[in-house]
Amino acid sequence: MDFFLDPREKETVNLVFYESSVTKIKFVSELISSYKVPIFYIDFDLMFSGYYESGLISKIPDIRIFRPDRNNLLEIISEIIKKTSLDTSIIILDSLNNLYSILNDEPNSGRLVNSLLMFLSYNAKFSKSKVFIASLSEKKENEWVLFPTKRHILEIENMNRFYIEEKSEKLQIQKL
Repeated sequence: MDFFLDPREKETVNLVFYESSVTKIKFVSELISSYKVPIFYIDFDLMFSGYYESGLISKIPDIRIFRPDRNNLLEIISEIIKKTSLDTSIIILDSLNNLYSILNDEPNSGRLVNSLLMFLSYNAKFSKSKVFIASLSEKKENEWVLFPTKRHILEIENMNRFYIEEKSEKLQIQKL
């Protein structure tokens, strides 16, 4: 986790690929406990919320969890952009797969998702914030795609890419 805390690290957006939701939760739990700035957690799949509310993840004082749906998504994104525009913070979007699912019926949903991500990352850059985007993914023909939809993942220039997995009950983080 030291890499994410390194003040010399200039990249704002961190794309985190995983194949196991439990591994993702362990990663996120370690990540949020390592920062001392406000954390905005956008929980599309509600897994983190469940673990957090049940006490399986230690409570931290400066986290705000959002549970968006189709009706309140843009309002939540707007609120987060306002709150993160001036102060350094962490934004965790969990998960890209479920963001696409929420917007699946919208015309040009892929463009809308990409625009939201670009807007979040652009805003975060000015406040020296970090954005973590988790996605249940697999590598197909040398490209990362969302599982199971096989939708291609937007890769922004100057974006960190990580693959997390668990081996012998230890979290392994590989920078791609």
